[in-house]
Amino acid sequence: MRKRTAGLLWGLLGIGASLVAWHLAARRYPPWAVPTPVDVARELVRLAGEGALLQAVAVTTVRTLSGFGLAVLLGGVSGLLAGLLRPLGQALAPVVTAVQGVPPVALIIVALLWFDANSTAPVFTIAVAVLPIIFAAALEGTRSVDRGLIEMATVFRTPRRMLVTEVYLPHLLSYLFPALVSGLGLAWKVALLAELMAGSRSGMGAGLGTARVNLNVAGMFAWIAVVVILLLVMENLVLRPLKRRLEPWQRGREGGGG
Repeated sequence: MRKRTAGLLWGLLGIGASLVAWHLAARRYPPWAVPTPVDVARELVRLAGEGALLQAVAVTTVRTLSGFGLAVLLGGVSGLLAGLLRPLGQALAPVVTAVQGVPPVALIIVALLWFDANSTAPVFTIAVAVLPIIFAAALEGTRSVDRGLIEMATVFRTPRRMLVTEVYLPHLLSYLFPALVSGLGLAWKVALLAELMAGSRSGMGAGLGTARVNLNVAGMFAWIAVVVILLLVMENLVLRPLKRRLEPWQRGREGGGG
């Protein structure tokens, strides 16, 4: 509990320092370059009052979590299988590396040729952009499992399903959670970029595009701030509590395996 409180205080200190630095930069540069935090806060209040904020957040959140969930499912399963089956891992690794090397902008352009710009294209782009991160974490976690445990399970003819649930999955958690945090951050950024480039009629990217066309710099910063807030909320109120809930199960399984 003391560590958690200290971490929260340091986090708040970091946010406070960032706001001070932002305020100083706003005093140094003109409003059309760097608006003040107060101006951005006013813009957020205006958007919330008009009802545009909540609707846009809901649309982009659904798209982001859909693409992210698809990436976690496909990347996690394929990474686990690639770690268990070496030939499959050797076949998939270069393909995933190649996909990871493609810039998100290029993925968005291709997605716009293939899919509907207002729904499927952002979800597809997010899934393809995040999948390599999850795949690499699952692959590395699977390959780093203690070989002694695997040999022992083989000797005792442990069923494959039990081997996966009792040995591999608990070990994978320590590798997957950092990847989930990184992947979620990337998912939000790609979602915003995809909506913006696609000229989407809904979502936070649409709001950002409207602010850009109107030269409303405070509005642009407001939409960016919303993305940052959502990412912090997802990480600290969803992912980290989930990790704390699963840690006892993870330790119990790994301890039982040892």
